[in-house]
Amino acid sequence: WIYPSGSQCMECHTSVANFSLGLEHGQQNGDLLYTETGITANQLLTAEAIGMFTDALSDDVDNLPRYTDPADTGADLESRARAYLHSNCAGCHRPLGPTPSGMDLRHSTSFGATQTCNEVPSGGDLGIPGARLIVPGNADASLVYQRANRRDVHAMPPVGSNYVDTDGVAMLRSWINSLGSCP
Repeated sequence: WIYPSGSQCMECHTSVANFSLGLEHGQQNGDLLYTETGITANQLLTAEAIGMFTDALSDDVDNLPRYTDPADTGADLESRARAYLHSNCAGCHRPLGPTPSGMDLRHSTSFGATQTCNEVPSGGDLGIPGARLIVPGNADASLVYQRANRRDVHAMPPVGSNYVDTDGVAMLRSWINSLGSCP
């Protein structure tokens, strides 16, 4: 187990990210089978019904953000990848975030506006010839993939994990390799 120091926690848990990197409405806005009851229901509506929210939901769940489950292999690959990047990276990689990069990996940002596609990295190239943040069709030259696929001083996230999310990075690799060009 890793127990980050307070200052390490604050590297990502910033005011820009509202100090929380936890669940968001978009991540919970979907049906879940509650195995103890055998009932399948929308997670947000269930949480609201059992009093987990201080305030009522701001809108009907159909009008609230809904992110694709990155593990749902039946869903669109780009939707899965963008949800993964939002959940795992956008806490820091967003406007006014604590990184020197201009990347904006929030789910609400179109891929063309993420400032990742064929962008020269600001934090070095890891010795990879022709490295860019994302190289369409070439995950091996894409630092977004490469940094998620390691646990060393160049790893992303930089703290809080000793293990590579092998399923997540395999999905990112497939998505990057499926890209034909930049938008």
